[in-house]
Amino acid sequence: MDKKTQKFIPLLLFILAFTGFLSTQIIWDTFKLNAEQVDEGKQKHSVYETAFQGLNLTTSAKEIIELKNEKAPIVVLNFWASWCLPCLKEFPSLVKFQEKYAGKVKVIGINGDEENPETNIKKTEAKYKLNFPSVIDPDSTISNKFLVTTYPVSIVFYKGKVIYENKKLHDFMDTEFLALIDENLKN
Repeated sequence: MDKKTQKFIPLLLFILAFTGFLSTQIIWDTFKLNAEQVDEGKQKHSVYETAFQGLNLTTSAKEIIELKNEKAPIVVLNFWASWCLPCLKEFPSLVKFQEKYAGKVKVIGINGDEENPETNIKKTEAKYKLNFPSVIDPDSTISNKFLVTTYPVSIVFYKGKVIYENKKLHDFMDTEFLALIDENLKN
């Protein structure tokens, strides 16, 4: 080897070592991130399930619902507000969903209106022909227990365990979603 080539060998070795280090770091960070995401999801669902077991709700019609004793195997908590356009857009499919699974699924709306919640719920129930009860949550007591910071949010429970969570406009008559419900109802 000539002297010019020998000068570049340390530089080439440094580049190879540095590239190996970066590759290893990227692989490790990717693995760690995926593991953390799974853990965060499990932790969040654990919070939801604990809140579900300890929650007694009073609907706007003064009906008391004790979630841990709910007879329907599937319970959908739908967090909404009358000023939330995506919330209102999903109501027609939610009404059809409740009709389709009457007696097998219990949908409960959690309304987060801060001003005139009772009036807003009544207007919304009439306009969209809601066939499920709503609970007034103007101070976000219930929403905070389920870590809800935006609307709409839907959390679906099967016998108190989270099977689905959605934090945006949702079509409750979507075939994949219905397949998930049907599969859990078979169990």
